[in-house]
Amino acid sequence: MERVAINPWEPAIAMEAMRLNAGLPLYESGHATHMYGPLLTVALAGVFRVAGLNLLAARMTMSILSFALAVFLSAILCRDRLWPWLGFAVLLLLGINFRTNLIFLSALPDCVAALFGVVALSFWIKQRFPIAIASFIGAMLFKQTAAVFALIPFVYVLFWKRPLALRELLLSLVPPMSILLALAAIRWFSPEMFHGMITVPASIKVYPERVPGIVFYLFATFPIFIVALLALFSKRRPIDERERWILSALLVLVPASVWTICKSGGSYNSLLFAYLAMAALLVARLDVIGDWLSSLAIQRAAAAATLIALTALLSFFLQFDRAAALLFARHGDGKYGAAVATARELGAISPQDPTIAYLANHYFGRSLFFELDAHAVNGNWPDELPTSILQEIARAKYVMTVRSYVPTPVFEHGLLRNSFHPLEIDKLNGSAYTVWTKTDR
Repeated sequence: MERVAINPWEPAIAMEAMRLNAGLPLYESGHATHMYGPLLTVALAGVFRVAGLNLLAARMTMSILSFALAVFLSAILCRDRLWPWLGFAVLLLLGINFRTNLIFLSALPDCVAALFGVVALSFWIKQRFPIAIASFIGAMLFKQTAAVFALIPFVYVLFWKRPLALRELLLSLVPPMSILLALAAIRWFSPEMFHGMITVPASIKVYPERVPGIVFYLFATFPIFIVALLALFSKRRPIDERERWILSALLVLVPASVWTICKSGGSYNSLLFAYLAMAALLVARLDVIGDWLSSLAIQRAAAAATLIALTALLSFFLQFDRAAALLFARHGDGKYGAAVATARELGAISPQDPTIAYLANHYFGRSLFFELDAHAVNGNWPDELPTSILQEIARAKYVMTVRSYVPTPVFEHGLLRNSFHPLEIDKLNGSAYTVWTKTDR
């Protein structure tokens, strides 16, 4: 089961890593690659050089880095009071996983990009600017939206530095300017990479009318943030330097996350950066909450602690049914091996899961999902198959389809219109895999 993808994008990004390992170009005219940053491909290519084409190894690597994000952020926020808060803080941050489509357990780069963003901010605060700049750019090269981390120093200076010095203001603009210079260099030296990284994602439609609903959802379904705000305005301890940085991060990351999820096809993992900032404020104020509970009578303290615990559980597990469903979701099923064997026998292509055709015949096929992304019409997936997929189908005698929780009816309709029909194969009966064969006219 380690080769079975948990979402349709995993096999597609895996094949880009395999292309890199094989020395094939990733960013070239006519080839649609993924809409994440190029460092994701480099990272997965390194994993696959060691473990082979193994999606479980990719997920484990990314999950370790996701756990490192929770530990690193907790250690920063609790450095003066590591015990007893550190372990609790890590658990709180890991709880975000249940609000973001289990992104901590995926091979996608969201958490790694956030880790680079937090590392960048940490070095920036310590005035180790070269490492910070490199980390800001690294975050963006894992996932483009992580570029917003570079705006946090500017917001911090704008809101918290009094009197406002021109030198500090200009220095705070260095991170976003570095991002822009990096993108300009990419556009100059590799236009095709710039197209895949920036032009294609920018073509996806954003629905501004969704913003009010998403903002309401974000705060109404994460009530533990209200507890953090109440603790923030407590007179037990003034706002410290760390909390000023967190508030600056909130002003940047919450709007950016809301805007991202409002894009066509946006999902709850887009809210990761916002949840990290919101949870970070709670972690930073755990000592205030603890001191307040200690000041209450035993019965009142027990009642208040119970209420806070229930609020936390509600915040992280409100949509546990959706998260639990994703735990068992797969792009394919246990007959993956039989699908590969069948594709080997027939020479079938498999645009919905290009790893099948690769493992069967070492065939570097196109990814349907990347091609649909790259050929959006009015900001949404097209109603007709892109020419690149149609050309690949035209050359094929057999096509393997994969039933998934992300439906692509345009693919099946395209097969029918191009004289394909399902072929009955006993060893694939009852599975997510179906072989289609071309009918001679």
